[in-house]
Amino acid sequence: MNDVKEYLSGYHNTKLKIQKLQALVDEYIRLANQVPGIQFDAIRVDGGKNLKAPFEKWILKALDYELEIKDMEANLPIIKADILKTIEQLKDSEMERVLILRYIDWLTWNQIADEMYISRSTVKRWHLNALSGIQVE
Repeated sequence: MNDVKEYLSGYHNTKLKIQKLQALVDEYIRLANQVPGIQFDAIRVDGGKNLKAPFEKWILKALDYELEIKDMEANLPIIKADILKTIEQLKDSEMERVLILRYIDWLTWNQIADEMYISRSTVKRWHLNALSGIQVE
């Protein structure tokens, strides 16, 4: 049953990962825009001069993550469609709705109960029944 929950949570988890990567990109851009100070306490090593600009590494990291974000965003509709197709196996519209509200809309148990005009315990019972009726490939 945990495999089913993990599969159904894939859409939400992908959205969360995109948000975290976007926060990293924002931080790298912030770091790239800062002017680095002189480090008097750093150990000086004789050798070739570093010819790269100090902000270059942050820009490159930001670009790498932006490409990853773009790929993940392109896969989001596919993940959502796969999950919805799996939920349709149930052939019970009420249980389907519980799973969609829980795993696609990511509502709490109380919000789902309010949305469907049923008790929280009924929502949880339908959820368990729905999970047991789903086959993950």
